[in-house]
Amino acid sequence: MPRFSEVEKENIRRKLRHEGERLFTAHGLRRVTIDDLIEAVNIAKATFYTFYESKEYLYMDIVQDVQKSIFSELDALLERNADRSGRERVKQVFTAMAQLMARYPILSQIDPSTVDLISRRVSKERLASFTQQNIDAAQSLSDHGVRFTCEVKIASMMFQTLYRCFIDMQGGDPREQAMAIDLMLNGIINQIVVD
Repeated sequence: MPRFSEVEKENIRRKLRHEGERLFTAHGLRRVTIDDLIEAVNIAKATFYTFYESKEYLYMDIVQDVQKSIFSELDALLERNADRSGRERVKQVFTAMAQLMARYPILSQIDPSTVDLISRRVSKERLASFTQQNIDAAQSLSDHGVRFTCEVKIASMMFQTLYRCFIDMQGGDPREQAMAIDLMLNGIINQIVVD
């Protein structure tokens, strides 16, 4: 197997993530194969396995990178609106998140079967790091002065459930979706955010 310089490794990693995001968005995790990925990046199969244990690990890296970008933008939103109430700020964050999800269509590919596949193929440690990233996002709300009636981990679980609802409702009547999401969001915010 050839040795790669650090620059070559970074280029391959970047190409794998770029092409992986494109393919996973177009076809979903189940339908994309390692052969599809290596053909798109023009590398050998052995080279793929130098970087990733499986396509599911690549998928997780891509989704976590997308989430980091989203969380960074949401953090900036919280900073800009520090003078508003906690409930208003949380609502702004979720409204912005729904808009940001449209910018990253790979997130719309996450459905129960994708979650099931990942949970069977990715180590518990890797799944824990993903869960921790979501807890850290809820902790960021707390760090910005949003007070919860529950532990941050529980708030994170509620927000993740709401996020899944956003995804599950895609493709329906936009007006009905907006009404349903608003009802759920207001209900959760009123229960777990203290003003």
